[in-house]
Amino acid sequence: MSSGKLPDTTSFPRPARSLHSEVVEEIARWLIEGHLVAGDLLPNEVEIVERLGVSRTIVREAVRTMVAKGMLQVRRRNGTVVLGEDQWSMFDRELLAWRFRYGVSEDFLEELFRFRAGVETMAAEFCASTPGYDATPLLECCDAMALALQGKGDWFAADLNFHCLLLTGAGNRFLAHLTPMLENLFDALFSPDVLVEDNMRRTLPRHRAVAEAIAAGDPAAARERMLLLVGEARDDTLQRIDLLRGDRS
Repeated sequence: MSSGKLPDTTSFPRPARSLHSEVVEEIARWLIEGHLVAGDLLPNEVEIVERLGVSRTIVREAVRTMVAKGMLQVRRRNGTVVLGEDQWSMFDRELLAWRFRYGVSEDFLEELFRFRAGVETMAAEFCASTPGYDATPLLECCDAMALALQGKGDWFAADLNFHCLLLTGAGNRFLAHLTPMLENLFDALFSPDVLVEDNMRRTLPRHRAVAEAIAAGDPAAARERMLLLVGEARDDTLQRIDLLRGDRS
C-alpha cells in the first residue's frame, strides 16, 4: 500500500487546456508517481473536489475517463480502486505522454524498445522479402528528413511516415493494424526534449540504410539495420531522459 500522501496541488490547474483534461492528468500523476498504488482506494469525490477546487461533475467525468484507460475500477460499496499497471491501456496516447512526463522507468523503456525492435525488424524483413516492393516512398522519407535538417520541412512527420510505411507495406494485416499504436508511441517518445539535432543527424543514415536494404531485396540486411536503428533510438532516449532528470534534480 502507498503512504496515502498526495503531491502538492498549489500549481493546479495548469493553463490552456480544459478542466476535465487537467483533472484527469492530475489524478493520473498520483498513480504514475506512486502516491497511489494498485489496490489503493482513490480519495472520495468530496476529497478530490476540495483538493482540486473543481465540481463533482468534473471529477466524475475524470474518473470515467480513467476507468476507460484501465487505470481505475469503480466497485460498489468499496469505492474507486487503483488498478495495476498491467491493466492500463499500454498504447493510449495520453497515458504514454503522462508516463514520460511524470516518471518513466528504465524497465518500461527497455520493454518498449524490445517490443519496437521485434515489430519493426519483422516489418523491414517482410518488406525486403516482397517481390517488386517499391522502396521509393521510404527513400523519399529519408530525403524529407534531410531537408528538415536544413529547416525545410517537418522531421517528425517524415520519420513517422517512414516507420508507418514499413508496417503497412509488410503485407501483414496484423502489423498494419499496429500503425495507430506506433503514432501514439512516437508522439510520446519524440518530444522536443528528445528530438534534438545531433540525434537526428546521426539517425538519418540508419534510416537510409534500412530503405536501401529493402530496395535491394535483402531481408537479412534490412532486419539487421533496423535493429541498429531502434537500438540507437533507445540509447538516445535513455540518454536524454537521464540528462533531463539531472537538470530537474
